[in-house]
Amino acid sequence: MAELTFTLRPRPPFRLDLTVWAIRRRAHNVVDRFDDGIWRRVLIVGKSPVAIAVRQTRGGERPEIEVRISASRPQAVKTEVAAIVTRMLALDLDLSDFYRLARDDAHLRELADRLRGMKPVRYATVFETFANAVACQLVSLSAGMHVLNRLTEAFGIVGGVDDELRSFPRAATIARSNPDALRALGLSRQKGEYLIGLAKLAIDPKDPDFASIGQLDDDDAIARLSKIRGVGRWTAEYVMLRGFGRINIFPGDDVGGRNKLFEWLGMGDAPTYDSVGRMLERWHPYGGLIYLHLIVNAVADTGHVAT
Repeated sequence: MAELTFTLRPRPPFRLDLTVWAIRRRAHNVVDRFDDGIWRRVLIVGKSPVAIAVRQTRGGERPEIEVRISASRPQAVKTEVAAIVTRMLALDLDLSDFYRLARDDAHLRELADRLRGMKPVRYATVFETFANAVACQLVSLSAGMHVLNRLTEAFGIVGGVDDELRSFPRAATIARSNPDALRALGLSRQKGEYLIGLAKLAIDPKDPDFASIGQLDDDDAIARLSKIRGVGRWTAEYVMLRGFGRINIFPGDDVGGRNKLFEWLGMGDAPTYDSVGRMLERWHPYGGLIYLHLIVNAVADTGHVAT
């Protein structure tokens, strides 16, 4: 393994810690590590593992992050790694319109100011997004995270010199598995079948990682996603936000998310899908971005993130 270090410059404002916690969510996440200000993860580039270690070296109006690659041929993968990190952390996304909207809204301004610099993260692949949805649907996030950790420990690829750091399982690996093997890791047989089916779709050479869906508008993309076995409205909207970066979409069937929304707004009524939509109309097109803010806000309240 060899190392290579380079610098990326996010659009301001940017805070790596807040952004990483939007994807990490729980301290026991073994895929996305964040210790001493450094985000560590193993990416798969081609078929090879690439360990990355990312830290923020400058804040303010000219933020910078340093990316260190550990790989067999780091120079050969530098461009693709930079593209993946940029996409995952939304480094090139200009959120100035969102901050202008927040400035004129007292309620949103408090949340946006507290978490200023948090970008709307995406998972490394759409398949990984689906896997998160399958594992966490109808169970607590903490329980779902344990399942994802076991999948990673069983099927992930070791990257770098740290034997404990593994990639999220490749779709091709899960496609070759079977429901009984996944059941042993904590998925029900039905969920195991769903995940294997999704993995097989993800490795279709004619449509790798659901790329064609990403080219569609929101309604058509959700309609296409909803035709996949095991994908309902919640999963489709979750994948649109977390996989395709559609920050206008708040997964309205996410019980935890909508409870956080109503608590933040001080609403006493029981939240419903339709009421969530009505609540978010005033902040269109940033419903999904607000969803991510509420996730990180809850993590910040636990003391994991200093704000």
